[in-house]
Amino acid sequence: MYKKISSLWISLLMSLILFCGEIHVGAYVGINWGRMATQKFVPSMVVDLLLQNGIPELRLFQPSLHVLDAFAETNIGLSITLQENLLKNIVEQKQMDDYIHERVKVYSDKGVKFRYVYVGNEPFTKSLFMKKQFNGTIRFLNMTRDALDKFNLPDIKATTPHFTDVLTNVTKPSEGDFREDIKEKMLGFLDCINRTGAPFVIHMFPIYTVYRYGFDVEFAFFDNKSKFKIVDGNNTYTNLFTFIYDTLVSALAKAGYGDMEIVVGQIGWPTDGYVSASEQNAERFHRGLLQYIARKEGTPLRPNRDIDMYLLGLTDENMVVIDYGPYQRHWGIYKHDGVPKYKIDFTLQDRDVKPSVAKGTVRMPNRWCVFDGKTDHNETLVLQDYDFACEKSDCSAFGSGATCDHLSFTEKVSYAYNMLYQMGNQDMRKCKLLGAKMTTNNPSTPDCDFPIEILTAEVVDGGSGLTKKY
Repeated sequence: MYKKISSLWISLLMSLILFCGEIHVGAYVGINWGRMATQKFVPSMVVDLLLQNGIPELRLFQPSLHVLDAFAETNIGLSITLQENLLKNIVEQKQMDDYIHERVKVYSDKGVKFRYVYVGNEPFTKSLFMKKQFNGTIRFLNMTRDALDKFNLPDIKATTPHFTDVLTNVTKPSEGDFREDIKEKMLGFLDCINRTGAPFVIHMFPIYTVYRYGFDVEFAFFDNKSKFKIVDGNNTYTNLFTFIYDTLVSALAKAGYGDMEIVVGQIGWPTDGYVSASEQNAERFHRGLLQYIARKEGTPLRPNRDIDMYLLGLTDENMVVIDYGPYQRHWGIYKHDGVPKYKIDFTLQDRDVKPSVAKGTVRMPNRWCVFDGKTDHNETLVLQDYDFACEKSDCSAFGSGATCDHLSFTEKVSYAYNMLYQMGNQDMRKCKLLGAKMTTNNPSTPDCDFPIEILTAEVVDGGSGLTKKY
């Protein structure tokens, strides 16, 4: 009994330390919240989840005004993103000044604690979706910094996140360098953020990188159960995170910025959509990662260092672009209905607990739209409706090795029809496809869940609009 009470008081004290102090001592673990989903948590619900689970920092992709309102006086550190669809419309400093005033200065005065303003996102990536490199990164960084300085906000840093593909493919971290085709632009970028004291922000997808490099998948986990390791001089690497991190350290050193601060802007493990993507592996990955961060051991090239990072992510996003793979829609620690998928302790105390359940979601009725499976339907037309349903909804669970990859043809058509129906808020007009019928019998299989979504709570404006017209 006393142990339970003591544990409760320790947890409460940790929350007070996290959210009542003005600064965080040591490393912090934040989380990304993207809202590219048909069913979204309301902002006040997210604030409650962060406070209840001891998460001190949030990265926000769409800084809508009503979302920013919810974070006033919460003492949660907030980082926002200036999306490229905003930046491409900014041609003069006054426009940037007005935007920073509206989205940062006004809310800073209301008690929102901004940490970073991310200017663009992964501008030098080789991703097919973002294959046209975004020009003007340094110009927009300077404009953002000038706007922050104009409103006397020197502690808010402006930087730009990068994906790991800005680095060359190497066999050892000491070989790390930036790609030749972007090196000139990268050097200009590094000079820019170095002059303002901003960090280099890196996005890591271990499940992507471990397969891209051809490594044993066990190398992605901190409790690596294989004999796979990488020896680099006097340093030995037994996990992918320290391998990538020190590859970046080497690249920065070769560029002349060996002491530049590094922040891990995105890292996580998906629960579906790919081989090895599962709730069990996500729990295992995060447990090892957070134990490692809590030990403060750093990496071979930067030993005994705190590492700040943001986990990816709070919820699944069933509308996000899947340029790297279907698993990109399954990063969420929470399901769409606010139920956590697995155990994780954000407070770095290694407790064997699941996060708190989100309060306030409203589950839609137990109704599914499925394919009747009749053989007299024109198969070509059925396939057309199947493709249409997948295109307009989310069939990422059909990815190779994913939870619904094993379904029969009839089951796959039913899944696609149901996703279109659910993502359309159970609008009966979404169930007017060939052979479609309504059912109250759950069509899920032991491995593949046919979801019931929650009621849509809000519309995301993207945070990309300027209130003033020019």
